[in-house]
Amino acid sequence: MAAEALIPIDIQCNKLVDWLVDRRHCNIKWQMAAEVVKEKISDALQDMPNTEEMQKLLKGSCFHYFKCVKIVSVLKDTEKESKNIFGMYSSKRMKDWQEIVKLYEKENLHLAELSSRLLRNLNYEIPAIKRQIAKCHQIQEESRKKIQDCVRNTQEVKRHYSEECKKVEIVGKNVQRELLELVRDLPKEFDDIAAQCKDLYPVLEYYIAFVEFSLGSNSFSDEILLLLRHLSTLGNTTVYQWRTGDLPDKILKEDSLKDKNMKEEESEEIDWDISFDPDPVEDAVIDFDVSTEDLGIVLETAGCGEEQDNGFEILNKDDMQSWDIEEVSVAEVPNGSKLDSTEKVATGDDALSVLEFVKTRNQFVNELLELTGFLSQRLAETQRESDVLSINQFQEAPPILQLTSSCELESMLVQVTSIYNSLTSNRMTQLCRILDSPKFVERVADTLSRRLALTKKYENQVSVHEVSSHEATTELNLLHPKLALLVDECKEWKQLVEKEISKRYKDRPVHLMGAINLL
Repeated sequence: MAAEALIPIDIQCNKLVDWLVDRRHCNIKWQMAAEVVKEKISDALQDMPNTEEMQKLLKGSCFHYFKCVKIVSVLKDTEKESKNIFGMYSSKRMKDWQEIVKLYEKENLHLAELSSRLLRNLNYEIPAIKRQIAKCHQIQEESRKKIQDCVRNTQEVKRHYSEECKKVEIVGKNVQRELLELVRDLPKEFDDIAAQCKDLYPVLEYYIAFVEFSLGSNSFSDEILLLLRHLSTLGNTTVYQWRTGDLPDKILKEDSLKDKNMKEEESEEIDWDISFDPDPVEDAVIDFDVSTEDLGIVLETAGCGEEQDNGFEILNKDDMQSWDIEEVSVAEVPNGSKLDSTEKVATGDDALSVLEFVKTRNQFVNELLELTGFLSQRLAETQRESDVLSINQFQEAPPILQLTSSCELESMLVQVTSIYNSLTSNRMTQLCRILDSPKFVERVADTLSRRLALTKKYENQVSVHEVSSHEATTELNLLHPKLALLVDECKEWKQLVEKEISKRYKDRPVHLMGAINLL
């Protein structure tokens, strides 16, 4: 018998309830009795003493037999005044809990219920909380990575935005206005470039002399680098002067790009105050203050018998004065000022400077490229070892070709390249595009604004991910104590179940096997 008492009883946790039912320790219909006990516990909890020890007992995930036994022991102190001479308690509170304990002890209901709750926590509650904790950790990690990506993308977009602004030398606070401010100083920069062209006169002489010597004729010299020669002698004149060779008497420029933009901003406010005369004057005539003589039109009064419109007859076009392109009529002059019909007025594209007008500016760039290519090739030829053919070829060349050294050619190439680079730099290219197309300003501003919108988008995403991470952290703070409470309860219940089963087998050691040992 002593040896048998030392043999342990090993029970798998997942089969604990079935083990108890099979060995007739518990009734197979124990769940119905457990429902009755639950209802009595719910009613008994409505009337409980408000002591510190009792409040500690009421905490926990659920009520079971052993907790009810502790409640009864506490009530023995709080309800001792209701005890009569026979050792019985007259307090309803005490009677209710004593009845609950008796119902638990009937057919070992408490053992089956506690084993079932132990299995439910091991198989469902604890794994579910652990999965939720793992999910929260995953959300935190993903949010952390996404926040890093958004911060990196935000910095990248801001860097690109700063680089784009530096290309055109603006701060980037008000892109459209800053671009228009840069265009305002563009004519002065064009004048500076034209002033540099005056130093290219020796280069032009050298190139023209080379072309005349190579072709053996000077009949084409007047057609070589026309615009570059014009800029080197006269500077950045108007297109009118470049095209006609005459100085205009007046230059009528259109509103500048900045003025147009300002007017557009002012015109955004619409005046909805539309008034009209309810009694209009019949046959009202609008006086434009322009006479037919100023317009070159001769009108004759028609006879009474002839059918004429408005009583006037317009003469044949052959009898009218022909208008020259440079001559502007009175109606074309703003502010109602009158000009002589023979006065030379530069309007439209003719009023622009040579470097402001896109066609002449492109021609100027092409001529610079032509001159750069020639000087580069000529410099390579002079630095190469001379042969008999080249010496004989330049014996009859003009002195300017024979006396110009490779160092002088290199200096010429540096001058031409410097002018070319100043006109074709990224900043100057952007400004010229703005000057040529007002819509380009809107396009650049829209592109940069979209970049800034990306930064706001990434910043909003950072806020969203931070909220998700914060919510996951808050949930973790709630789940960890809950998990710790369940684990502690399971360990406690394991010991209680093992002790109760051991009592029924002459205190033989009982071991619950399985997931309970992994807690």
